[in-house]
Amino acid sequence: MRTRIKSTIICFILFIFSISFLPLKVKATEQETEKKSIIFLLDASGSMVDNDPNRLAIDSIAQLIYSLPSNYYIGFVAYNNELVANQKPIESDERSSIMKVAENVKYVGYSNAGEGLLQAVKLLEEENTKEKTIIILSDGEILMRNEEETKESKIIFQEAVEQAKNMGAKIHVIGLGEEMEDIENTIFSASESTDGERYYVPYAVEIQKVIDTILDKKLKIKRNTAAILEVGEITQEVKINLPSSYADKVRILLTSGAEIKNLKTDFTAESAKQFHGERYSLIEMKKPTNVQVNLSFQGKTGNQVKVDVITEYQLSPKIEVEYIDREPEDSSASHYERTAKLTATFYDAVNSNIQLLTEDIFNYIDIPMMVNGEQKIVSLLNGKLEWEYPVIEDIELEIDFDYSNLPTNILSGDSMKKSLEGPSLLPPPPLPEPDYTPIYIAVGIGGIFFIGVIGFIVWKIRHKPIALPEPEDMPPPPSKFSYTGKVNIYITKTASEYDIPPLSFNLFRLSPNRVISLAEMLEECNVEERLEGASKIFFKSGANKNLVLTNNSDCTIMKNREILMKNRSYSLALDSKIDITFEDEISELTLQYKDLKPSEMKR
Repeated sequence: MRTRIKSTIICFILFIFSISFLPLKVKATEQETEKKSIIFLLDASGSMVDNDPNRLAIDSIAQLIYSLPSNYYIGFVAYNNELVANQKPIESDERSSIMKVAENVKYVGYSNAGEGLLQAVKLLEEENTKEKTIIILSDGEILMRNEEETKESKIIFQEAVEQAKNMGAKIHVIGLGEEMEDIENTIFSASESTDGERYYVPYAVEIQKVIDTILDKKLKIKRNTAAILEVGEITQEVKINLPSSYADKVRILLTSGAEIKNLKTDFTAESAKQFHGERYSLIEMKKPTNVQVNLSFQGKTGNQVKVDVITEYQLSPKIEVEYIDREPEDSSASHYERTAKLTATFYDAVNSNIQLLTEDIFNYIDIPMMVNGEQKIVSLLNGKLEWEYPVIEDIELEIDFDYSNLPTNILSGDSMKKSLEGPSLLPPPPLPEPDYTPIYIAVGIGGIFFIGVIGFIVWKIRHKPIALPEPEDMPPPPSKFSYTGKVNIYITKTASEYDIPPLSFNLFRLSPNRVISLAEMLEECNVEERLEGASKIFFKSGANKNLVLTNNSDCTIMKNREILMKNRSYSLALDSKIDITFEDEISELTLQYKDLKPSEMKR
């Protein structure tokens, strides 16, 4: 009864212990949109009247701000003698207010670019965003009322450039007109100092092309040109197919050299807005529920209308794991060989029931990933990324997705974590078949002896003995295999509380057919302490250099958190370790089965 209670308690403790170490399933990390800030800095000096008489720069501002995805915060600063516009970066839904400010700017006065750039830098310094950009559009050098004011503005300009550089902001400069043909002037120097780009355009009609270049090459904005049409007074009709009906937001931007008239649309979406300027129109849709958008409009004869589609998604990746376990070829291995088959799918960040990137347009696009610091490239197919990862222990994967190859803008969903479980233990090897040859010989000799003793045979016939169960402490039959290695013994606790130094018992010197008890080992090691149950724990040699342990005691014996049951035998491989709590429930011992060095075999 006592033994049963004891075993139950130990099993319960082991269960609680194992539960506490189970690997945790880690969900995908909270996906946050990476916010970015841009300031458009406009030279509104009087010379712009000649270089931009049709105010195409204002339409180019619209072209820029309405093409940017929702994670961009956009501001606007304009200057002549002083600041004439000062709008801090605002959210996507408020961009139309920037155009109201820009459209009210007048081209007049001198060019105080120092104050203009300094204010743009100050606005960016207040932004808690990782990526910061300033785009300057100017038609000439810094020029004030007198030489002293001009010199002061240039000093302020260079100081502002240095501040922008120190906070990691890039400055791109668009130089307009004849005076900006000299790319070594002060305004252009801002781009060189901040690792930005400089663009020269002799005429204002070319500003639009530069804005396209900045969007595509520098800001990496994904836009699809749906159509470029020669227009006239006749109504033009355009059918646009979106890549997916579940995009978070879709912007359709129409730009032209003249006014776009009578724009009509036919689509279904959760909500929508329209914006119009002198030479542009924008349709902004939130959560379109249909992949087709129909447009009709009129233009001015001799002009072209370019139709760009800008889509954006907010993703929430999910990863499923399937484990494939194989038996190892190495006979000394203790665990299965495990491979994790991982499948990543992508869902809408708001509605987790909507799977994204499943359309044909996304198939076979390579998605680079960083998995625990190592790059892996997997092709997207039917909205899934599938790859394999070898698992040798419990591990947490940190996965970063790179969506730059997709033909759309992904605002979130680039990283997550996933826990993998290590491989399971292999089942213990089967016990070797006992060698019955000695028994057969003994029976044969006994039979001959019994034939000679007739009286004993008669007594055996008349009095058939009752088969008695084998005593629990009887040693197991000897083995035909040779011993190898040694046993290191560490007695960690005794009833007498005496300290006993580490011991080593050389198995190699034993004859193959000898079965030895733990008590005999301790006695040969000159241990005088009596450990209850040690005489009922037996060892004999086994196949493949294994050591066979037979437990006939009531001691608690554990191997790798597994309790070795009474009246059963277990095979111990080299480097195995067992812990024993003896029958007095006080004394404890740790035993390690180790291989012998060649020098030790000669002793």
